[in-house]
Amino acid sequence: MLAALLDFLREKHRTTPTWLKVLIPVLGVGSLGVVAVLGAVLAFIVTAWLGQPIPVLGFDQTIEQPIPFSHTIHAGTGVYENSLGDQVQGLGMDCTFCHRTVTTQANAGIPPVQFCAYCHQVIGKNESEPLTQIRMSAGIIGDNPQPINWKRVHRMPDHVRFVHEPHVRYLLDHPQAITGTSTGTNIGAASVCSTCHGDVASMKGTVTQVEPLKMGQCVNCHRDNNAPTDCASCHH
Repeated sequence: MLAALLDFLREKHRTTPTWLKVLIPVLGVGSLGVVAVLGAVLAFIVTAWLGQPIPVLGFDQTIEQPIPFSHTIHAGTGVYENSLGDQVQGLGMDCTFCHRTVTTQANAGIPPVQFCAYCHQVIGKNESEPLTQIRMSAGIIGDNPQPINWKRVHRMPDHVRFVHEPHVRYLLDHPQAITGTSTGTNIGAASVCSTCHGDVASMKGTVTQVEPLKMGQCVNCHRDNNAPTDCASCHH
């Protein structure tokens, strides 16, 4: 039977036109390509509504900053290791100490380099590379002060309008709506940040986006808290 099958295949190979021999594998590879493209499109649609971007093509939410900044040491309350390997006590600073406009404006605000230098012109060892970079940026050492181009971690599409102030105010008035916890300060506005940003005070090294912050999550939160869900509330 095997010999008969081999003879049949040889005959088919001899009589099959060359163009068909080429077309069959091309169609097979093309079909796999179509499936791959459709799968990628489906994954994009799902993550666009529910989850974070797929960590490829530069969409990874772990972003390296121009100067390493330790949220654990500044905002945390435990004992942490600094850039020199020394054990230091966390300062437990309130988020609003640096992000000063979060309770009054749309954005949370990023402090200028002089704000950082106000403390670090005297605090911190000279051997620390991150502090050296800050002092150089502030003009404390060297003669070429430069602003620090901090990179944004939590992003939303340009057509989405998000204002921090009413969200912080609502959560302060309705603490039962706060989700997540923080190993840092939990008094005042800092107590609500974990709802969207997670436990930033425990993030060693770089800050990462832990919540999807996509339309599905926002709409569900608005519904749960009797907030408006019409398009104009969030979209330009």
